[in-house]
Amino acid sequence: MDTSIIPWFEPWIDEDDVEAVRRQVAKGYVNEGQANREFEDILTTYFNVPYAITTPSCTTALALSLMALGVKQGDSVLVPDITFIGTASAVRLAGAEPILVDVDPRTFTMDPGHAAKRLRTNTRGIIPVHLNGRSADLPALKSLASAKGLFIVEDAAEALASRNRNGYLGAQSDAGCFSFAPTKIITCGQGGFILTHNGKTRDTLIRLKDHGRLSRASDLHPVTGYNFKVTDMQGALAISQWKKLNQRIARSIQIDALYRSQLNDIPDITFTARNMDGGYLMWPDLMTSRRNELVIHLKECGITPRPFWPAIHSQPAYADTSQFPGADEVSRKACWLPCSPNISDEQVLRVTQTIRDFFIR
Repeated sequence: MDTSIIPWFEPWIDEDDVEAVRRQVAKGYVNEGQANREFEDILTTYFNVPYAITTPSCTTALALSLMALGVKQGDSVLVPDITFIGTASAVRLAGAEPILVDVDPRTFTMDPGHAAKRLRTNTRGIIPVHLNGRSADLPALKSLASAKGLFIVEDAAEALASRNRNGYLGAQSDAGCFSFAPTKIITCGQGGFILTHNGKTRDTLIRLKDHGRLSRASDLHPVTGYNFKVTDMQGALAISQWKKLNQRIARSIQIDALYRSQLNDIPDITFTARNMDGGYLMWPDLMTSRRNELVIHLKECGITPRPFWPAIHSQPAYADTSQFPGADEVSRKACWLPCSPNISDEQVLRVTQTIRDFFIR
């Protein structure tokens, strides 16, 4: 019997990736340069968006987007209560305050009705999070934003190449932000990028990212900027990993389907709807009232699942005593299952059998 540890997620870096980084280092240029420009061209072509800007992370991508859209100290931005903490942190990095919004426990995404109730006089924008590849309710949120004069920045950190009926997530608003962190379907260690349709926004993002200038050929700095550049070693790795994207999406869909086929008859397990209009789940997830017990059992059997994050309102740095029933339910019940890109069917079946043993014993 296989008793090896099955991790929740591990990045898959193959020999082609290693060689791509080696070649870039051998060129002697490791700062941000041609490899990043080449990757940005790949992104604009793939998403059919005129501008793409690489960033050190999705958190910095979000913060830069907010700054470029005019967010300043004293403003507020709506953020879902269930998301990685970086979404809220990015708002504070831009000088504003995140206003938390409850989520729909059927989709794990921002509840537009609650968003309307959480607006303040100083609210400048909305950050819908396409959590785990599921589209937020963009039509409803766009309608709200249009009525109130707000911008929308899509957080697509967990939705690379996922879609809804209107196209790619992250490519449908004022800006869209993505992640290449090690737990994403492809990675360059850390990293991210921004998509935008607006040339003025793109120029502002470039200036913010590189010390207030549009080109390093100039030592003139007309505005304040920072250093949020990305090394060409990361750019080379991203290009190499990108070539595997379609294959990995297909495998993610297979893994999720295998989990559901083996577990959907267990009464205390709920799989949220998968009718996603062309989207996919980066990580298979489920909900159960016995989530914490299940996690302990799996770990005792050498399997490492990942419980959903605590609701942001419960975090000391963002404490909010308002009521968030949807977020509370999700944070209490939801869990991601092991899904590394190179996990085998045999390993998935070992996970499902261990889960079945837990519920049926």
